[in-house]
Amino acid sequence: MNDVISNDYINDLNKIKETIRENQNKAMIVVNSAMIMTYYEIGVIINKRKTWGSKYIQKLSGDLKEYGKGYSVRNLQKMVQFASNFIIEEITPQVVAQIPWGTIIEIMQKGKSHEEMILYINQTSKFSWSRSKVLQKFKEQTYERDLIEPDTSVSIKNDDTIKELFKDTYVFNFLTKENTKTEKSTKDALIDNVIEFVKELGNGFIVVNKEHKIITPDNKAFYIDLLLYHIKLHLYVVIEIKNRSFRPQDLGQLSFYVGAVDDIERTVGDNETVGLLLCKNADSYTAKTTLNRINAKIGISKYKVLEELPNYLERKLNGVE
Repeated sequence: MNDVISNDYINDLNKIKETIRENQNKAMIVVNSAMIMTYYEIGVIINKRKTWGSKYIQKLSGDLKEYGKGYSVRNLQKMVQFASNFIIEEITPQVVAQIPWGTIIEIMQKGKSHEEMILYINQTSKFSWSRSKVLQKFKEQTYERDLIEPDTSVSIKNDDTIKELFKDTYVFNFLTKENTKTEKSTKDALIDNVIEFVKELGNGFIVVNKEHKIITPDNKAFYIDLLLYHIKLHLYVVIEIKNRSFRPQDLGQLSFYVGAVDDIERTVGDNETVGLLLCKNADSYTAKTTLNRINAKIGISKYKVLEELPNYLERKLNGVE
């Protein structure tokens, strides 16, 4: 380095050391957000010297050894990427406080766009996702599904509550082509993994019973695949599972179950019972036409196994399905 660059380098080094020391002197240094913000500030400083080449980062790494292993060449390069990918308003301490640095690195490595990275950063912060959960969400193509669902869900729901409560398509990572060959095996897989099933549905659902038995006043017995309760909306949720495409007659059965739960299970303080038909496929015209003639609050959603997701999303994005 020439004398001018050397002087600037020393100034940069001093600024970085000062940034580290300032954060170390704060009680908040034990909090993850302080470290993340330190890394961001360092990335901003280094980004101003892009024209200096890789030797600049190598020299910095050597001169920062006294501050620990967190300032390796590789980690400094990640700080540069971090500062390049986000503006300061997007990674405030409130957002990144609960997100480990390793998880942020995974999001930057796997995110294909700024919008995708922001979605995973915000969702990880909001739901306290672990690193393994974030990797699973990438595998499930959560971002791509989020792009699709707002355009399709309204076509197969007949009530505003239903539109808010259920998604167009669910992906259950415990389902495979092997364990969904028959309706019984599909139901067994969903019921055996009911906790993961409820997590995929979203917040607020709790399990009341599997294969819930309803006894009518004239002593006839009927069995509901899954009976849930939504603790925020204060209502029962009847779920029926079909291992095939939607048929109009399916809603007759579900409508009866919803009415029976309203008559037999619902008590003072409970809102009107809702139903969800979960099936492999449902074309919008058939579903919408049938729902328009049903008085009960019912939704129709599709489920996909993880192996089917890439092809399904591609068809959706191309307007085929």
